[in-house]
Amino acid sequence: MITFDDIKKDEYPSYYTPYLNLVDSKIDLMTVLEQSLDSSLHFIDSIEKPMDYSYAINKWTIGEVIQHNIDTERVFAYRALRFMRGDSTALSGFDQDVFVDSMKGYAFAKADLLKSLKTIRLATIGLFRNVNDASLIFKGNASNKTMTARVIPFIIAGHNMHHENVIMQRYLS
Repeated sequence: MITFDDIKKDEYPSYYTPYLNLVDSKIDLMTVLEQSLDSSLHFIDSIEKPMDYSYAINKWTIGEVIQHNIDTERVFAYRALRFMRGDSTALSGFDQDVFVDSMKGYAFAKADLLKSLKTIRLATIGLFRNVNDASLIFKGNASNKTMTARVIPFIIAGHNMHHENVIMQRYLS
């Protein structure tokens, strides 16, 4: 199975490097998704502060950060699907701030966030479960940048880890 060590630098935009550096480069793409799910579920479940807590004015709440991770995974899984099916249509980016702004005032329940994360991650795992190598190395275009589907599980896991680290450092310390 493919590990991050197998992925070449021309398979992803360099701005994903900070996320990718958080991921164990020796584990395979299915394991990174499964371990990241377990870790994220445990992390979220351990948070004792309310989901509407923010460490400063005009900063996202804990619930918004977690929902951002879920929304981002949905976007990236869709990109992976398109790339794995050989679709060369350029995909637009998404504005994370618009996504989060649309959730202002939403009362996030921890149980709902946990259920949503688990649901989307199991769907992402299912997406990657039965693919061939040719599907994974097709270079698609999203946000005017070229990438392959096989890097996406590592980006998803690293992105989650990044935001969980932010929550730990800024919201829970």
